[in-house]
Amino acid sequence: MAEYYRQFAFVSSVLAGFAFAFYGTLLVAAREHRAGAWAAFFAVAASVAFLPVTLGTTFGVVRAPEEYTVSTLKSDPQNALLSMLFLSGVIFLLASFGISGWMRSRGLGIATTSLSLLGALAAFAVLRPFLHVG
Repeated sequence: MAEYYRQFAFVSSVLAGFAFAFYGTLLVAAREHRAGAWAAFFAVAASVAFLPVTLGTTFGVVRAPEEYTVSTLKSDPQNALLSMLFLSGVIFLLASFGISGWMRSRGLGIATTSLSLLGALAAFAVLRPFLHVG
């Protein structure tokens, strides 16, 4: 189970850094478009959602005994909170991607929004076995 927490911490920290870097890019690129402000907001929201997941799973390794089982993990309220924050971060990041296309054109906005929705469905399908919510 300790490896589960390590991997969860690594992935969430990489995504938090990417979301914050994307935010910086949007600040420079989106000065004159309202959609850019929303895309930047959701990029920061994603970074903020991923940060407690990184901290919680990094320090969660310390209290995760080797006899921790999947059923114990599923019943852990802290893990449920971390899973919800992680999913929120994924949603916020994908929302930022989808909205950012609208800064350029209507066609690109439709394309990025559609791809973000497909990405969200794929992410939920892939992550479902690994995230424990309630």
